Amino acid sequence: MKLTVVIPTLNEEKDLYKTLESIKNLADEVLVIDSGSTDRTIEIAKTYGAKTIHHPFTSFSETRNFGNEQAIGDWILSIEADVYVTKELAEEIRQAIVSEKVSAYFIPRLNLIWGKPIYHTDWGPKDDCHIWLYKKGSGKWQSLVHEEYVTDMQTGKLKNFLIHKNYETIFEFIEKIDRYSNLAVKQKQFFSNWWFLRDFIKRYFYKLGFLDGYHGLFLSYLQAVYYLTLSVKKRTYEKTR
Repeated sequence: MKLTVVIPTLNEEKDLYKTLESIKNLADEVLVIDSGSTDRTIEIAKTYGAKTIHHPFTSFSETRNFGNEQAIGDWILSIEADVYVTKELAEEIRQAIVSEKVSAYFIPRLNLIWGKPIYHTDWGPKDDCHIWLYKKGSGKWQSLVHEEYVTDMQTGKLKNFLIHKNYETIFEFIEKIDRYSNLAVKQKQFFSNWWFLRDFIKRYFYKLGFLDGYHGLFLSYLQAVYYLTLSVKKRTYEKTR
């Protein structure tokens, strides 16, 4: 069974080398689907023997689905350029694709945010657990933002984590609030005006965000700001209709 790793990129020179280093003894093929990087992303990808394909960005799901179509592997591991695979997870993936007991696997992610591992706040491995490993043709990526791999085939779950080097600075988080809320408006993905309060309570109390200390408090606050921002953009959208 051959494994293709699909990695969408746009100016990822800072993190891509570590991702590629972590999969160099795992993948039979690495596809870097690039949306127009102007830094050293392509150079780094080629250094590791990855196949690079330029593909204009329209949505995260469309980019991943395009990568799936180009893959030659029987199985696909679709990850971001700031995610790396531990040795333990790599071995578990090898065993999973050989056994072929199921057609897709959920893999938990451990998020590193502002230099700290986050275990709660709805950002921990228990909650950030999605399908990243699947047989080619078993399903399809859906949604413009917060894309999910959807399949009606039997699924399983791996126990080891992907390590996600997520937000390093507050600026990155705020920039994504603006970008993701724009995509949500485009998709007409709206919520009630009080959703920001609901989300804060869920993350900080129900999801035990307070156990993540200051990071948990600020993450809960910034996610609430995302929903407030979306509410304002929703009003603007409705006025222009």
